[in-house]
Formats: sequence, C-alpha cells, structure tokens
Amino acid sequence: MAASAASSVHISNMSPTSVSPPVPPPTPISTLTALSKSPQESKASSPILLPRSSCSEDTLPLAVFYGPLDAKNPLLASCEKEIRELLGFMKRKETIATTEDQEYEFHRRCAASLFNIWTKYAPRLPAAYYNEKLLKVGDSLCQMKEYKLALLQCYGRYLQQFSTNLDETKADVTQFKTVFFPNGFGDETAGLTFHALNSRNICSYQLVCESDENLQNKESVVQCLHILSSLRLIMQVALPHEHFCWIIFNGTIYIYTICRKLMMIGQSSKALEYLLWASMCMESSVPLLSARHLTWRATLYTAVCQCYYDCQCGIHGESFARRALAKIDELRQLELMSSLQSQEESTRSYREATIKMAVMIFKRGVFESRRKNKVFFRPKQRVNLREAQTLPWPRTITERLLEEMFDSAASRFLAVLEALTDPNRRLLHTGPIATDEVELRDVTTELFIAGKELLIVSNSGTDGMLGFSKSSLLKHVIERKNTISLDAAVKFIKLAFNYEEWSLFESAASQLTYFLQKQNYPESKKAEMDLTLLLAIEPVINVKRNKGLVFPLENFKESQCVQAYVRKVALHDSCVKTIGYAEDIFRLAATLYSCVCFSPQNVQPDREIVVDMIMFLWQKCKLGIQKINISKNDYAKFTQKISSNKWVHLLWQINEVIHSYKMEGIDIVVVAEVTLRLSEILECLGSPTRRFKKSLGKILNEKYETVHVSTDVNM
Repeated sequence: MAASAASSVHISNMSPTSVSPPVPPPTPISTLTALSKSPQESKASSPILLPRSSCSEDTLPLAVFYGPLDAKNPLLASCEKEIRELLGFMKRKETIATTEDQEYEFHRRCAASLFNIWTKYAPRLPAAYYNEKLLKVGDSLCQMKEYKLALLQCYGRYLQQFSTNLDETKADVTQFKTVFFPNGFGDETAGLTFHALNSRNICSYQLVCESDENLQNKESVVQCLHILSSLRLIMQVALPHEHFCWIIFNGTIYIYTICRKLMMIGQSSKALEYLLWASMCMESSVPLLSARHLTWRATLYTAVCQCYYDCQCGIHGESFARRALAKIDELRQLELMSSLQSQEESTRSYREATIKMAVMIFKRGVFESRRKNKVFFRPKQRVNLREAQTLPWPRTITERLLEEMFDSAASRFLAVLEALTDPNRRLLHTGPIATDEVELRDVTTELFIAGKELLIVSNSGTDGMLGFSKSSLLKHVIERKNTISLDAAVKFIKLAFNYEEWSLFESAASQLTYFLQKQNYPESKKAEMDLTLLLAIEPVINVKRNKGLVFPLENFKESQCVQAYVRKVALHDSCVKTIGYAEDIFRLAATLYSCVCFSPQNVQPDREIVVDMIMFLWQKCKLGIQKINISKNDYAKFTQKISSNKWVHLLWQINEVIHSYKMEGIDIVVVAEVTLRLSEILECLGSPTRRFKKSLGKILNEKYETVHVSTDVNM
C-alpha cells in the first residue's frame, strides 16, 4: 500500500516487539563518487594529494613487536586514540559546519584524516584486529549518518580483499560463496563479511534517499532494486545455516524498509517479490519460528497482502492472508503442545497477528460477498441506507460482518479504514468508488456509516464533542479497547472527503479541528492544517453543495465549518470583496499560503495535498491572468489595475508556496511557468516608458510558447 502521510494508519508499520530493528536500511550509490558535494565541487573534484610520511610504514615494526595485543599495546593505543579523536570531532559537526562551504570542508578533512589513519596503521595491525576495527568505525559513522564515508572508508575497504568483478545482480549462490566465503562458513571471518555486505547495502540505500528522498528518478528505483537483489542473495547464502539467523532477521527488516518506500511511490508490483521472499525466509529459519518473532512475521504478511491489493489482485491478497492465518494457528498449536506455558506477551503477539490477517481478509470479503451473481437474475432487495442510520447497531450487512469478525471498536474501525483505503486514489481527486455495481457502492456507504458510529460511540465526551487518544490504533486493537486514536480519526475524515461524503466530512472535520486547536504537539498541528486545507477546498470541489448519503455528526452547525479555518487566515481586502466561486478560490489560496509560509518546517501540511492544491490553483490562475487587459498607453492605470488585481496576487501566493515548500513532487515545467509569468508582470511594472499594445495574457502566452519551443529543441 502506497500510503504516505503521517496520519495514515498502516497496520503493517509495526516493528518487531522482541527485537529492535536497526536504523532503517541505507543503500549504495557508486563508490567512485566524491565524498561530498558543494557549490565548489567542480573545483574540488580533482584528486586530493595527501602528504606521505618520509619513511615507509612497511619498515616500521608490527604491533606484535610491542608485546601482547591488548589495550596496553602502544601501537593499538595510538590507533584507538586517533580514531576516538576523529569520531569525537565529527560529533561536533552541527556546531562546526554551519554553512554549505564549511560542511564541504568538514567532510573533506574527516575523509582525509580517516584515510591517513588506515594508511598509517593497516600494514602494522593484525588482519583480524584491522578488519574488526573497520566495521566498528563504520557502524559509528552510520550512527552519525555519515553513510558515504562509512561506505567508502570502512565497509568498502573491508570488501576490497575480495574480488571486485562480481556482478551481484547476475551472480548465483555458488559464485557468491566462492568470492566472499572461500574458506566456508565455519571461518571466524564469515560473520564479519556478512556484516560488511549488509552494511554496504544499508549505506547505499541511505545515500539514494539523501539524493532523491521520494525516489522520483528512475535510476533511484533501479538502485533500490539492485540493493534488494543483493540482500536477497546474502539471505539465500545464509539461510541454510541456523547460526546465521540474525542475518535473515536483519535482512527482512532491510527489505521491508526499502519495499515500504517503493510501495509509497506506487511501485508495489516491484516490491512484491522481495516481500514474499522475506516472508518465506521467516518461515524457513527454524530459530525465527518462535512466537517471539510472530509480530514481525505478521507485519511482513500484511505488507505482502497490501502489495497484492495495490496491484488489483485482491483474490491473491485474500488467499495469502488466509494462508498466513493458517500458519499462525499452526504455530499456536505447536506452542500449546509444548511444555511451555503461554505467556501474556505471546498472547498479545498472536492476537495482533490474527487481527492483521483478519483485516486483510475483510478488505476483499466485505465487497465480494455483495457482488451480483450473474447466473441468477432475481434482484436483491436493497436496504434504504438513510433509514438504516436511525436503527441500532448492527444495522447493515457490513456492520454484522464487522460484529462477527472483530471484538472491539478499535479493531472494527481498523478494518473499516483498511477496506476504504485505495493507494491508487489521490486525496483531492474525489469521487465514489470506481465501479458500476450499485451493490459495491452501497458497501462503501455502509463502511462510512459504520465508521461514523464507531467514532461517535468510542470518542464522544459528555459535551457531545469528540476527543481522541494519542496512542496508535493498533495498540488499542491489541488491548481490546473501544477507543479510536487521533491519527485513525484523521485518516477516516480524509477518506470521507475523498469519497465525497460531504456532510460526514464537514461535521467530523469541524469537530476534530476544534479538538486539535487545543493540542500543542507537532503531529496535532500538522493534522489541523491538513483538515483546514480540506475544509477550504471543499466549497470549490463541491460546487453543487451535495451532502452525501451519510448523516452529519450530531451538534453540528454548518456555520462552524467555515469559521474553523477562516479564523486562521487573514484574508486580503481584495479577496473579501469577491463573491461566489471566485471567493472560495482566493480563500483557498490565502489558507494554503498561511499554512505553508507561516508554519515551521517540522509542522508542514501533507505533501500530496499541497502539490495537488498548487496544480488546481494554477489552472484557475492561468485563466484569470489571461483575461487581464492592459490600456494601450496609460501606464498609471495599468499599474493600479495590476496592483489591485486578485489574480496577480494569487499568482504571487502560488509562487511563494512553491518556494517555501519542498516541492519535489511538482512538475518543474509548472514551476518555470509560474516564475516566468510573475517575472513578466514585474518587468512590465518596472518599465513606465513601455507602450502596451497587447493584452497581458497575449504577452505572457508568447513568452510561454517561446520557452516551450526552446525546451523542445533542447530535448
């Protein structure tokens, strides 16, 4: 599932409770690239000549010359001291390197110092000590997020002792073992080699993310797939050896982390095979079959099911979930047969795993059970969903199914969220479920009716207003609580917006915004801005003022909906005078500008919402700008018209939002076009002697066409 937002509730986003996973996997870029980049890279890209000692280290005595290889050995102590001083210096990076040039110089000095340390001591240290020290220093650098230095000067150095001609994307197990494990797996260095191979992949992944956080470039996705292939090959080699089960477990964590990133950008089809492999490895490694690792197995199972659903292969997703449920039950039976008594932690693990799989089964089953049977032509009698909302729970087939499969409000709400979630839908691209079958549309409505009821029953206070817990929904599910978490409620309201259940959305968003205004932590402020933006754009999308089939929450007044976000934004006078549809557009732009440009970087709205709103506003703004007519000779009148024109102000707001927000997700052509049109207006304002013989729209269109022609020629 390609879910992105922090408010999203992913039931597979659970790390194992028994073993803390390492830092999220890093990843490789070419090891031949420079250690750091800066504006001076073109100058600094030439090789750095490091000073050489006047005497060769080969002629100096080895470490054993000074006595036992312990902490008192002067050579080992000297090496340890230099490494410790270097790492201590690197920990002060934030205070030393405050500018880009200082950061570049900092990385250059650190890389040169570490290179000199290895060059100075490597020939004189015992091989085992040197190799172990390489990996320890590499691990320390990874903790400081210095992945490139760790990759080149630590893990890369360790792996240089092996053949570098092996193409791991094409190599088989035999070739891999021959190159990296020539002495077999009983050798004491085998564990170090596995460590270096995995750490190399981790660093490489992190470097890919540093250069392309959202994996927008095709090359970044290809590199991630190469890393996944390398991890799979490493696990394939280690799988037959039980004492290397830690390699398998860590490998599944690395694979899951990378695949989750791929799923978020719509590459579930490419992630599926690796998640399947990780799941099968957890089943095949005997030491990992205990209930202690069941939570993590269930997380992998869930990710596989989500990939199937993302790829529109729901039947395979449900089938895999049922298979996983059988495996979980099989493990439980084995535990009951053993002499070990079931502990509370084990019971929690089984409950969590079982509910995750049940949710994956419900995701397809709730729709498939209602599909029209094409063999029989007898029409089914439909339930009046408006009347059903006045009846006591359970009122519909969907609610009865929830009642049968789940035993708490939290688990039922989780099932509702998962059934409604479709990663192929963008939040602002609203509309009902894409099907002509009325029965399936009824199921969607029933899910919203059930979700609304669960929301009210679980979270209503004595004053009738909603209140929410900060804990995760999955924690409430495991503890059998009838409570809905804040992030789950936000996601449900966003789904109501996406499926055009306007009455439910407006009432719930208004009450939740009121609740969030009283909170004071980053997640709540981010959720408040998301809902504020959705409330602002709703009148623009829902022009016909449709209500939807689901009734609004009680104690809701429509006037509260507008006040929820108008209070947050100081509208300009030029916008207030406008009425109707245009007023909603300018209010939306003012709200977006306020949320993005006046909020700290750690409390920014959801990226998808901001990007889609900019694209929407730009399409409206283009039409408005083209309608501006310029007086032929009256510059004063032109200046007055432009300075008071709402569309020009809207164009300026769009430009400010683009440059205030990290806009990797927006088309660069749109950024160029916005900048061009705004600069043309400013150019006109700065030329009093210029005679205007054309409309501003025509001038801008000619400029825009010129840019596009030159772009096409260059391409």
